[in-house]
Amino acid sequence: MFYGVNKLGFGFLQPDRGYKKTAIVFYDPLTNGPGGDTNYYASGAINPATQIYPVIAAREAALGYNSILVTSYTDLLTYNLFDYAHLWDIGYASPYTTNPVDPTSRLYQYLQYGGAMFILGENSNFGVRDNAIDDFVTNIGGGTITRSTTDYSNSSIEVTVDAKFRLANSNSKVTFARPGTFTAIGNGTPITTPYTGSEYVAVMWETGSLNLANAGAIISVLDLNIFVNRFQNLNFVDNMLLSMNKL
Repeated sequence: MFYGVNKLGFGFLQPDRGYKKTAIVFYDPLTNGPGGDTNYYASGAINPATQIYPVIAAREAALGYNSILVTSYTDLLTYNLFDYAHLWDIGYASPYTTNPVDPTSRLYQYLQYGGAMFILGENSNFGVRDNAIDDFVTNIGGGTITRSTTDYSNSSIEVTVDAKFRLANSNSKVTFARPGTFTAIGNGTPITTPYTGSEYVAVMWETGSLNLANAGAIISVLDLNIFVNRFQNLNFVDNMLLSMNKL
């Protein structure tokens, strides 16, 4: 650990969460997908349990970590989250506060005690989930967060990963395809160059950036294609994993 200063000028200890060797990967099956679909993952879309989790589990194992899959917010609340190095929320169509079992309070406690989490979002057709990400980060002190309402259909753009986030490998490129984009990121730091203009797909609120959880950190990426299909980028996933542990 080393002593640093957050964006407000207060001191904090730079983390090394990697001494905990297990991560939780979770989602809830209740969705609010395009058109208000409450069972979106079963409708032929990308399934978090069978298509995203195995990718993350393999990357965790490759970097020396274990992982467990939790398939509902109800089950998530039975775990002592403080035992885990970081959390991956892969429920790209599952909001928090509109769910009968809202995990927000427990997740905030985890962050306040030094945890880190990844929150997966998607393009502008998934506005309820993406709004939930905005609210979650803003309400834990991450600043004002806004997103574009533009649907970047038929659009894929290669961007450059900032050097500070290349902790697992030196790969500097990732392609986002029909993503969502943040237009204001509060206290966050862009992980890559802009997707377009001043809009970013991947942002990290590093340790010291969350005013109500100074010891915690959040990464959000508004594009599930980093895990699946032809735009899958395992090097980028590895770098996000270690960024959660170390930034």
